[in-house]
Amino acid sequence: MNGEFVVERCAFDQALLCDVLAAGITVCDGLIRSVERRPDQGMTVAFEHASGRRQHIHAALLADCRGHTAPKTIPDRLASPALVSLACSFAGARAQPHSTIIESFEAGWAWGGVDPKGQAHVQVVVLPDFLAEHDRDIDVAHAACMRSLSRLPRRFGRALKPTGPVRARGIQPILRGLIAEADWLRIGDAAYTCDPLSGQGVFEAVSAAIAAVPVINTLVRRPLSTDLALRYFDERAESVFRSRVEVARQHYIAETHWQDEPFWSRMSASDSSQETVTPHSSRSYFSARPVVEGGYIVERPIVISAEYPRGVRFIDGVDLARVDELLRNGVPVVPEVISRYILMPHEKIAGALQWLRAHALIRES
Repeated sequence: MNGEFVVERCAFDQALLCDVLAAGITVCDGLIRSVERRPDQGMTVAFEHASGRRQHIHAALLADCRGHTAPKTIPDRLASPALVSLACSFAGARAQPHSTIIESFEAGWAWGGVDPKGQAHVQVVVLPDFLAEHDRDIDVAHAACMRSLSRLPRRFGRALKPTGPVRARGIQPILRGLIAEADWLRIGDAAYTCDPLSGQGVFEAVSAAIAAVPVINTLVRRPLSTDLALRYFDERAESVFRSRVEVARQHYIAETHWQDEPFWSRMSASDSSQETVTPHSSRSYFSARPVVEGGYIVERPIVISAEYPRGVRFIDGVDLARVDELLRNGVPVVPEVISRYILMPHEKIAGALQWLRAHALIRES
């Protein structure tokens, strides 16, 4: 739980590809040249093979998983401050089992990884202003950050020798303005990107793909529920994005040693545009919302509260709305009686009743 694992990225990608092929999926390797929507053919993707040969594929639905480089169609909905990541690989580190370390310093924070062969990788995250202070020379800027570190050099050793140039890329948590339509949806970083300090990475891409499965099922097989499926996908993306942004901000707040420095004060500041949307009422209430059921998106009553703005449907497998319906129809607030209507052990019914009472959703006579 909340752990981090070092893997060989090339081997990881190859393993994913093997799983895809084993599942019977056709893989076309090439560079995408264009994506168009055609009235009679659905979505059309034109791509170019390594040989230069061009090919077209037609599909009823397109899932765009091209990461943060996926072209955007309208302005972004939400965006946090931009940062810069400077990364460099080294040889000569102290040989040790695969491990990672994170360290804060005055101008930002650093992440390092090392392997048993003494190969190390150090990424530092700073404000764009930090580059300007070093004449935008990324090698000089990264070296300056390395001199500010203490824990990481002690772990990796001080005989690190760069094996290549420093690489720079921009970092900015962004929620795209449009992430889904009836024949097209964004998945993973194509929909939203998070601050790496929130520690999601591959998990976020996988969880987004899993959430997309019932949405795609609904769009393709139950077109009358298209609006409901799109609403579910969109609301989930915004909710998760806001949550990840807040997790990262809390990490910045937790580092009090540098709290008055420009980087830390800016990143820990509250952004009104990112504040979590809470229910209009502080009390808990039932509301019909889109949920996953049987591999599709359907609308069901769930409990909305300040604690759970995305809602709660089940407690230990007991459908809260079903319990509420029975109570409204005069069934006594007795677990053994309710379990005759809901085929669940009365101990679980008792747990659901206790939860409903705690949220003031049961009126005792």
